[in-house]
Amino acid sequence: MKELKAKPGARTWTSTTGTKDRVLDAASEIFARKGFTDTTMADLVEASGVSVGSIYHHFGGKSEVFMAIWNNLVERMGLHVGEALEQARVEGVTDRIELFEVSTRAYLESIWQNQSRARVVAMGDTPPGFDAVRRGSARRGSGNDIELLGLSSGRREHLFGDFHMAIRAEAARAVLGCRTPEATEAVIEDTLRVIRRLDPREFEFEVELSQ
Repeated sequence: MKELKAKPGARTWTSTTGTKDRVLDAASEIFARKGFTDTTMADLVEASGVSVGSIYHHFGGKSEVFMAIWNNLVERMGLHVGEALEQARVEGVTDRIELFEVSTRAYLESIWQNQSRARVVAMGDTPPGFDAVRRGSARRGSGNDIELLGLSSGRREHLFGDFHMAIRAEAARAVLGCRTPEATEAVIEDTLRVIRRLDPREFEFEVELSQ
């Protein structure tokens, strides 16, 4: 079976952004309710109000619609985290631990803001090849975040970084289960409290504290 690629083909949008979002929003709801496997193109057409020909033209099929949800989610989250870090640096934040906290907060906020799409890709019923795409994206994202901590490449430091990524992954799952902004904020604050207790400077690691 043909595997999905990390980047969709050279398809371009000739419709409005509103049409694109309508298809992705509708697909997220259908996939979340029925799962990827049991969802049909007819379901996507009925839910979105967009013709099957238009969906095929813009996406190429059900698997590509799913991948578009994923790519859109990654793009939205990356922008939110990037903007948060840029603002923090403009405000004079240079401490790597503080920047990691900023990144973590923005990441979890973005999960909440895009909860319906994040829940779809986390549910496990996904197209063939998607797991490899997700793992590759996770490795790249983790590398960027671990770099914020300024840890060296030693075994202990690598393990320490994995602890932080595991904490954040568990926090993301908790956010997916939240139903209110208040519950989400509580999860974020608890997560940051744990991260502060795991300040690498307390474990005698070699850490570059500013950049």
